[in-house]
Amino acid sequence: MTKKQVLVVGAGSGIGKALLAGIKQDPESEVYGISRRGIALSDQIKPGLNYQCDLMNETDIISFFAFYETSLRTLDALYLCHGDGLFGEISSFAKDSLEKHFFLNVTSSFLILKKFYPLLKSSTSNPFVCFLSSTAGKIGFPESTAYCASKHAVAGLAKSLREEWKKDKIRVFTVYPGAISTAIWDERKEFDSKDMISPEDFAFYLKSFLFLPATINLEESYVLPMKGIL
Repeated sequence: MTKKQVLVVGAGSGIGKALLAGIKQDPESEVYGISRRGIALSDQIKPGLNYQCDLMNETDIISFFAFYETSLRTLDALYLCHGDGLFGEISSFAKDSLEKHFFLNVTSSFLILKKFYPLLKSSTSNPFVCFLSSTAGKIGFPESTAYCASKHAVAGLAKSLREEWKKDKIRVFTVYPGAISTAIWDERKEFDSKDMISPEDFAFYLKSFLFLPATINLEESYVLPMKGIL
């Protein structure tokens, strides 16, 4: 039986790290991760590992793609779990901080998708891409203008790509999670992590996409903790 080839972008921490660990336990899949916290590229790619790739550096993305393509030549599922938070009043943002935030949260996805599109298109295992937006990609929050704008942009990218790739039978999923207990909340002491979804529980949900029948295109899903929007 041919195993599904899965790539988790942003596998060095939080949701991506939990998802890499969860899919690693699936005997029908081979999962690979990338993040700036990953291990250096070697002569042979091995499943279950998180490889070094600075998503702020296009050269790093190109290098990893060449490394991946040479070894595997196919991709069945791509999870885009990377990104960071930028919070504060609009008057507080410096130009370079905004540029870095939007590059990581939005532009890097364009670069990754551009490179891996041919491998997804050639997949015979009902390929899909999963975007992580946020409740901030649906509604607005105070002192979150940059974050909300970037997450709305992620949602817009996914909506357009879903239509563009229908001809290639590549499904595009968008998940709008509420509060997940990750480092993005560390400086926001007004929120209690006990009220949030754990990365492991959320990763369990994301992993289930690998087992969806090919006839199901889970276009958008909205996932909240029991208390709702915090």
